[in-house]
Amino acid sequence: MLLDPQKDAAFTAQMEAAFNEVFLNAHLSKLDRESAEGRLAVENAVFRRYNQATQYAVPWVNRTTPLAGSQIVEIGCGSGSSTVAFARLAGHVVGYDIDAAHVEGARLRAQMLGLSNVTYHAVTPDQLLSQICHRHGENSVDIVLLYAVLEHCTSAECLETIQASWKLLRPGGHLVVIETPNRLTYMDVHTTFLPFFHLLPGPIALRYYHRTQRQRIIKTLDEAIRISEQAAELERIRLGTGISFHDFQIALDIEDLGAVLAADGYEPEMQVWFPITLEERLLQTFFLARDLRIPVGFARFVLNLIFRKPDGATVPVEPLIPFASRTPFLTNYSDICVKVPVQREQRLQEFDRLEKIELTVTQDNANLLVGAHQVDITSADDHIRLHAHGNDPYLYLPSLGASLQRSVLKIDIEAPSHSVLQVFYMLCDQSDYAEEQSVRTSIYRGHNTLLIELPPGVTGRLRIDPGEVAGEYHLYQIELRSAIG
Repeated sequence: MLLDPQKDAAFTAQMEAAFNEVFLNAHLSKLDRESAEGRLAVENAVFRRYNQATQYAVPWVNRTTPLAGSQIVEIGCGSGSSTVAFARLAGHVVGYDIDAAHVEGARLRAQMLGLSNVTYHAVTPDQLLSQICHRHGENSVDIVLLYAVLEHCTSAECLETIQASWKLLRPGGHLVVIETPNRLTYMDVHTTFLPFFHLLPGPIALRYYHRTQRQRIIKTLDEAIRISEQAAELERIRLGTGISFHDFQIALDIEDLGAVLAADGYEPEMQVWFPITLEERLLQTFFLARDLRIPVGFARFVLNLIFRKPDGATVPVEPLIPFASRTPFLTNYSDICVKVPVQREQRLQEFDRLEKIELTVTQDNANLLVGAHQVDITSADDHIRLHAHGNDPYLYLPSLGASLQRSVLKIDIEAPSHSVLQVFYMLCDQSDYAEEQSVRTSIYRGHNTLLIELPPGVTGRLRIDPGEVAGEYHLYQIELRSAIG
């Protein structure tokens, strides 16, 4: 069951009011709650993270290991968004967190949603893992859930958490890692939205963070650095950095992680939630060109991984996920050098062959675009000027009316910086509320011609986020074409 912010407005308002008193006011003290960043933080806490877990994470895990009757331990449960989502299918979920206020909020959330198969514990940081292991014992748990947790740990804490989780699992049990940023990516997509920030040494990062547009990050690190550089460095880690395959090789003492990796983030649910980006394909290319024995799931910009604990003492020799099943998602070195330009030309020709023009927007009819957030729209001589005055600009196209079958959106745009453009859409068969789905594509400084294929059944208004950086975008044309019949 998803929470619809329109249909369930009274209930979500009730939840927000209850959470304010318990944890939300303190959690958001460094934010203007009426700002875009503040409002999104409130929505995440109240319903968005719960909806995402329900719509994507729970079905993804259930595909690999049936949740019915399962005993789950969640380490770092926070205010319980993911805990209650899993509790709807699981036998029992026990959540642990070091923040007592968030745990109280988690108890309140479960109560308001009418769930009784959830138990929560607030534990001090120095006692967290030892108490969990003491309470449950080794080889006893079906699933250990680490949902957006490991990126907030120090290196030592990360290794200890993975090791403790592995010991808790019964043979054949599953360690589930969800929504954890990959340390090996180009952009810090979690904390600052700055290129390579998560890879910077602490002293450099603490002199660079003011370049982010996220006010909560700046205020938090400003306060910490007034105490000491050591305090600021710990706070930087707590805000979130990233992990990589190295952590798992060390913690599990397994060199070939493919032997225990049962799901790698290329499953349908995760591809909808986190569409493959060009940056991922570049990292895939490096993995393949160097013939690294690293599962390609570790090339995803956000890591969503399920590890299966072997039934016996011996680690299997063969990978749980055959490499051949992942080749449709890969671009190898020769593709980057030779095939991609050819494929691009072929895609342009295919676009031109689509018979029906559903929509065309140029500077002559710029009034068709509706600037919804952090963007001003004006016409120029040969383009539409989009002035983004924040890192979350978006606008809407006119309503499509009838649902479309195969359709492709072509966008000619000049961007001020490297970033990610997203197109959000709804499908006609979604009778109940669902979070907007999106297609992501990389966008680069200068001129871009983007071809974005949309799934069958798209209807309503398309939302376009031109990029995740402020500045001036020049939009030359948007054209939507579809196949007839």
